[in-house]
Amino acid sequence: MMQIKPIKMIKHTVLALGLFASVSLYTTSVYAAPSSNVVWTSEMRSLIKNADAANGKKIVDGFCVRCHGVDGSDIEPIEEEDTPYLFGQNPYSILKQVIDFKDKKRKERTMTANVRKITTEEAADIAVYYAAQPLPMATFKTSQVTAAAKKLAEKGDGTRFVPPCAGCHGQNGEGSIVDVPALAGQSSSYFKLAMTEYQDGERENDIYSRMRFIAKQLTEQEINELADYYAAIGEYNVKMKALEKEESDGPEAPDKPKAPKAPTKPTAD
Repeated sequence: MMQIKPIKMIKHTVLALGLFASVSLYTTSVYAAPSSNVVWTSEMRSLIKNADAANGKKIVDGFCVRCHGVDGSDIEPIEEEDTPYLFGQNPYSILKQVIDFKDKKRKERTMTANVRKITTEEAADIAVYYAAQPLPMATFKTSQVTAAAKKLAEKGDGTRFVPPCAGCHGQNGEGSIVDVPALAGQSSSYFKLAMTEYQDGERENDIYSRMRFIAKQLTEQEINELADYYAAIGEYNVKMKALEKEESDGPEAPDKPKAPKAPTKPTAD
């Protein structure tokens, strides 16, 4: 007798097939040229495996820190909305983005100019250096994250063929699947800008138009709430939780003065 699949499995299968069909149609009908020239061959992967983090640090200290900051321990986000945090980032993601800027598959005037003289090997050095650093500090309170954002991040929305963010970006926003970036602790303003660029088609370097398709399904409110959701995750989020607890508990009560000790009676010799 033929075994009937569980309803949940059928839902996931339909969601996956629907997303694949929608993205495939969207890609083939609108974008004929490849969105990126990066192919993760063994040679490309070896760039990361053989990279020199110490050399990456030299380049970062003399060049990248001017825009991307010294480290991720500052609770304030980077002021410029188009400047992402790179600390703790997936090294393959950084390398891909640099190559896309060099190939003009991703367009941003400042970055295109900045990476022009950087070799692919140096880009790999920079990538492994940043990947070894702690994630940025959380910049949003977890208590203010909406249930809707949490649901989108963890479960997605099958009615719109929107997969869960965690499926590619990791359960804790740490990044995964080769070049998928980490989102944990990312500046919320940069997150919003990136999603808006995907929506408007200004950013086109996502393979198979995955992010362009997903971004177009989301509302402005959903993007804003997802930005806050990921801004609330970070290497130092324990500090943020401690601050939240301190605020909710209020100031500590002063210690009660201790009663003076009674004088001791002299003892007989």
